Amino acid sequence: MPHSANATIDYLHLLKEVAVAANKASDVETAVRTVLQSVCQITGWPVGHSWIKGPDGELVSSGIWHLDAGYPTDGFDAFQQASEQRCFLSGMGLPGRVLSEGESLKVINIQVEANFPRQGAAREAGLISGFAVPVQSGNSITAVLEFFTSKPQSLLPELLDVMTQVGVQLGRVFERENARQALLSSESRSRQIIDSAGDAFIGMDSQGMITAWNRAAEVIFGWSQADVLGQSVGETIVPSQHRDAHQRGLERFLAHGTARVLGQRLELPALHRDGRQFPIEITLWSLEDHESWNFFAFAHDISARKEAEQALEYRALHDALTGLPNRALVLDRLQLCLSCRGADPSRVAVFFIDLDHFKRINDSFGHDASDQVLITVAQRLQLAMRPSDTVARLAGDEFVIVCSDVASHRDATVIAQRLLGELAPPIQLEEDNVFVSASIGIAIAEPGWDAEKLVGSADIAMYEAKSAGRAHYQLFDEQMQMQVLAQLRIENELHRALEQKEFRLFFQPIVAADTGKVVSVEALLRWQHPVKGLLSPVEFIPIAEESGLIVPIGTWVIEESCRLARHWGLLRDSHLPLGISVNLSPRQLLQSDLVDTVRRLFRTHSFDPRCIEFSFEVTETAVMIDPEAAAITLQALRDMGAYIAIDDFGTGYSSLAYLKQFPVDKLKIDRSFIMNISENEHDKAIVQAVTGLGHAMKLAVVAEGVETEAQAQVLRSLDVDLLQGYFYGRPQPEAQLESLLLKSLSQTTRDNK
Repeated sequence: MPHSANATIDYLHLLKEVAVAANKASDVETAVRTVLQSVCQITGWPVGHSWIKGPDGELVSSGIWHLDAGYPTDGFDAFQQASEQRCFLSGMGLPGRVLSEGESLKVINIQVEANFPRQGAAREAGLISGFAVPVQSGNSITAVLEFFTSKPQSLLPELLDVMTQVGVQLGRVFERENARQALLSSESRSRQIIDSAGDAFIGMDSQGMITAWNRAAEVIFGWSQADVLGQSVGETIVPSQHRDAHQRGLERFLAHGTARVLGQRLELPALHRDGRQFPIEITLWSLEDHESWNFFAFAHDISARKEAEQALEYRALHDALTGLPNRALVLDRLQLCLSCRGADPSRVAVFFIDLDHFKRINDSFGHDASDQVLITVAQRLQLAMRPSDTVARLAGDEFVIVCSDVASHRDATVIAQRLLGELAPPIQLEEDNVFVSASIGIAIAEPGWDAEKLVGSADIAMYEAKSAGRAHYQLFDEQMQMQVLAQLRIENELHRALEQKEFRLFFQPIVAADTGKVVSVEALLRWQHPVKGLLSPVEFIPIAEESGLIVPIGTWVIEESCRLARHWGLLRDSHLPLGISVNLSPRQLLQSDLVDTVRRLFRTHSFDPRCIEFSFEVTETAVMIDPEAAAITLQALRDMGAYIAIDDFGTGYSSLAYLKQFPVDKLKIDRSFIMNISENEHDKAIVQAVTGLGHAMKLAVVAEGVETEAQAQVLRSLDVDLLQGYFYGRPQPEAQLESLLLKSLSQTTRDNK
């Protein structure tokens, strides 16, 4: 079954298809078949069947079925036979319950429904869910439609409203057929049937004077039969603006004997006695009697259907929360605006607005509060713009504004500044004030651009505004487009790289400061690109992080490191102390199943963390995104036997109070403090302070980026525990590293002798 906005659009199409089917059908059977087919295909319920009310009031099968193409027919013949051999009294089974209760829709679960006499046959046919709808003619039910599917199926509220209208529309066909049959019967019988019809029946002579008027016509138009007989149809029920056309059509028919409207079901405005206009559907036909013409019509008020269509259309094209146009409507309006501009669309501007840090409001105050914020933002954006501009909500906290008459890029920036200013005042919630800012991307249309291109360009510019620090606006240029395309290309290639196993691990040694012996290695990711060769992380990790691919890539890194840890455990048995460090990205640290993933990999590769030191390195910036959650995750990893290191210490924002709470084993001093340590006293003092802090907290201290003996000497004098950098070894593949480790092992063995 379709969902949400797409469902609403589909149901609107269904309503219109059924109306057309009811208009064009030459007989009841054709109309029923068409309606069953339309309902099945649009709603996704593949089996449809109709019941007809018999002369004794029971429901009997019409023999009319619909099965969607490709629906499995195994066992279905038994269900069809069981249906056609039964009749249902009021209250019996699904059709009988609809007949007795007169409700628009009944939904059941066939597997557990007690009142479903065809249950065995339905199970054999694989049917699980079903619903039925009454077909209403006048004040009585004349038929019941039922629909089934082989899947457990729920129903959207919109479908209830739509199916009610479907039943009414199909009921009109039954009424029309009954009335036509009545015209062939005796006059008294005809009058009885016509008066009982739910549609208005109107007769008119060749002068346009009313000759017949049934009870339904009295209800629909407000005039009694006595009031209108002998009166002009045009003056009675035709609105004044259409009377000339009505009279000309009558005169053309009398002159030529033909009229395009005869036999057709038309939608026209009608006039009520109280002066109001309302929509009707009307079917006209003519009969020649003694060289004179009589005209007849069936008409019914379609106000309810029109209101249902309008409500569905509104829901399909507007955001339910804010009432603003949604994506479908704003793109339609924007495309129309671009089309009107022709070859010079340069005055059409789009503003793509994304609220900054909106998730924090939702997390802190809840969904109701965040909904109120979105409603307030929508109102403020509308107040800031002209009535001719379109303000729309795309999804979440994203809004789009279309301006059709922006004179220049400068004017566009003025509008953006006004929007930022409009959003600046605090928004009052029940007990709190919240402040909202936004990042705004601006795109001015170019020749050849369509609506999607223009909105997409504004979206790209919005992300540039966020990168520039948020609460900011940015104009789109082609360079941004090239960057986005390049990033998208890399993202697609990263997907392929995972599938084709193109990633590699390189390892950089970490040595003990006092002995210079290798005690652990850091696993560093590389990409063996089939065209560009070996790529460093800086060329693809930011895109992997933004796209979310860092999660599966990071899992591969951990798994590969676990495999090597198991292998290198043999070296541990040879009395060579060795550890392996793996970097965790900010996104991985927030990964909900990270701990479970690591636990599974530790078990799969069955190495003992007590025999080989397995460390996870996280930057202080990463842990400060959500310190409480980070502390819980790191503690869980530590409980499994892993070690925790804070990487790039000193380069980001951190809190010593939080640092005290983290289960940390090592601090890694960033290379920016090491580069000039042999000449710069400030760098030396910082490293000395960090080392003292680490040791006071019983943490090992690692210095990164050591490239010279002079740097190493200063670091040793400051009691730094571990050193890492090109001076001791560049990142190298597994085979090369093992040669280095075996060489170190041989040296250790000789030293011990």
